[in-house]
Amino acid sequence: MLSRRHRLGPSIDAKAKTRTVTRARARATARLWGTAGLTLALLTPVAAATAAPSRADAATARRLAAAQPRAAASVLPLDDYSDMVVDGVHSRLFFSDPTRGAVVVTSFDGAVLKQVTGLSGAAQLALSQDAATLYAALPGADTVAAISTTTHEVVARYATGAGTAPRTLAVSGERLWFGYGAEGAGDIGSVDLATARPVVTLGQATADGWYSAPALATSAAAPGVLVAGERDVSPATFAVYDVRTDTARRTAERRLPDSGATRDLAFSADGRNVILASGSPYYHQVLRTSDLADAGRYPAAAYPNAVAVAADGAVAAGVDSTYGSDVFMFKPGARASHGVFEFASGDSSPLLLPAGLGWAPDNRRLFAVTRETRQGAPVVLRVLTTPGKAATETVLHIPSTTPSGARSLTGRLASDLPFPAGTTVTLTRLNPGSTKPVTLPPTTLAGDQTFALTDRATVRGYVTYTASFAGDALHLPSSTSIEVYLH
Repeated sequence: MLSRRHRLGPSIDAKAKTRTVTRARARATARLWGTAGLTLALLTPVAAATAAPSRADAATARRLAAAQPRAAASVLPLDDYSDMVVDGVHSRLFFSDPTRGAVVVTSFDGAVLKQVTGLSGAAQLALSQDAATLYAALPGADTVAAISTTTHEVVARYATGAGTAPRTLAVSGERLWFGYGAEGAGDIGSVDLATARPVVTLGQATADGWYSAPALATSAAAPGVLVAGERDVSPATFAVYDVRTDTARRTAERRLPDSGATRDLAFSADGRNVILASGSPYYHQVLRTSDLADAGRYPAAAYPNAVAVAADGAVAAGVDSTYGSDVFMFKPGARASHGVFEFASGDSSPLLLPAGLGWAPDNRRLFAVTRETRQGAPVVLRVLTTPGKAATETVLHIPSTTPSGARSLTGRLASDLPFPAGTTVTLTRLNPGSTKPVTLPPTTLAGDQTFALTDRATVRGYVTYTASFAGDALHLPSSTSIEVYLH
């Protein structure tokens, strides 16, 4: 069974002219003139770089199309997005739209099957353990709605009380837990689904001082355990509750000084840990569910906003990234990602939406909900299958003046994924009038991913230096060239 997620310039110098020359894969070229030095970055087709403008000419490199397997994409009939639930039993996806007050039902391919309307403010969703019922928090109606996963009709509504505005949900056994309350008055309530007439109980965490309705998460792998996290304040506080009875009993609490507001929560496949996506710090934190002690991290990138765990333990860690990779793939407990997904293509740069990831039960398909930042952009479902290699960026810097004719070549190699020890960069020099470049001694990346080499060529005229990275199992290749005029 899948682990469930509930979220929730320099002046011109006649003696030193420098021009940039890019590879054929680049869509942008740059021309710089300067005395202080030159830095040029050329990225692989899924990354982006910007060269600093000189006084003579502004030079930029545009973001290029993703060189990854194309993901199937479907536009969803949503004005807004709050949550997604994957129903592996019926091969269905459910999306909530708080603006339209609706839940949209689709196939795993994104074909729209039904739109359930009349769900005021539809927020977080939760699936019953037998996958027969979908629950939707309706803050606009102070209600939780129950929807049949076969007929896609509302079969029950549970009133939570005037002004409660339930927003988050989690199912544990035969009880439905919900986060509710306005800002400054957050709390946790429950619905006992085992009785003929389900009983709603409020005030389960009144003494715990939640600022607003907390994010909630449960897992079938950890029966009777409920994890909660602050959604609207930072630093965020997290708590664990024993919910094996009709009363929530807090067993652990921790305030994380560096944690931003909770964007998503997911249990590890074995139920021992909870993985956080909180905007900051710039990795997905892992805490033990027993005492909320640190249990590791998944180093993705800045602004974590989504996480999903597959039945086999694979972790998809999503970030809110305008440039760079959007989803990082990890094996359980791994310290480094083994593959990435990036949504940018051409001039399109969609963003992963908060809590916008979910796994299919086959552990091979990952669903992602995205949207571009332009006004009126549609919400798009992407079905991801094979992660691609990470983009790399080769940066080469050559000072315009060097003593005794020697020329110092320095640079760096950058990527969303770390490089293994021993990674090398190849540097070549093309002399004036020659068609065959001279390969310089190999250079190995230092621990900070920089490289350096001194070339003592005494030729005059235009000399072209090229730095190249051949790529490896996890990284795409990249290269950059600089043509320098030497007197």
